[in-house]
Amino acid sequence: MSLHEVFIGFGSNLGDRCALINQALLALSRLPTTSLEKLSSLYETAPVGYLEQDSFLNGVVLVKGSLKASDLLERLLEIESSLGRVRKERWGPRTIDLDILFYGDAIIDAPDLHVPHPELFKRIFVLEPLHEIAPEWLHPCFGGTISELLCKHQSNNPDEVPCRIVAAPPEVALKEVNDGIFYRYGQS
Repeated sequence: MSLHEVFIGFGSNLGDRCALINQALLALSRLPTTSLEKLSSLYETAPVGYLEQDSFLNGVVLVKGSLKASDLLERLLEIESSLGRVRKERWGPRTIDLDILFYGDAIIDAPDLHVPHPELFKRIFVLEPLHEIAPEWLHPCFGGTISELLCKHQSNNPDEVPCRIVAAPPEVALKEVNDGIFYRYGQS
């Protein structure tokens, strides 16, 4: 059984955003042959695309697992659905969003799955948390590291509002977080 390193982006801007993210991460940790390895801080970010909506909480988690990419996508969609995700409009509000950003160094171009995620290099809310946990990760299509992609994005978008860290990941090893509370966050 070969294990794959998979980066998954997550976000929420409806309901109790932090609780929904904690529930999604707990569900991820319970997938068969899957373990959470690294978790970014929790970032508050402005919406992209459809701007008439609340801000998001976003982050990135590195998991190791043996699920095929298509099976993992199916499980992520099940988690989203179980947490009330309804797909109405592109870039619209959502209770939870889970996206496969990288699946090892694989390049996947299937009707329902594109990996690396085709928009990640345009999204500060993905690049900043990804940079936090994997600055030297090499993008298999572009050849640049996450650090280089973030620098390029920032220089091309000097007026973009940066992400704001609102909560740190747990101080204990992710394998020890058994209460499902990965982030503690209080809105001010």
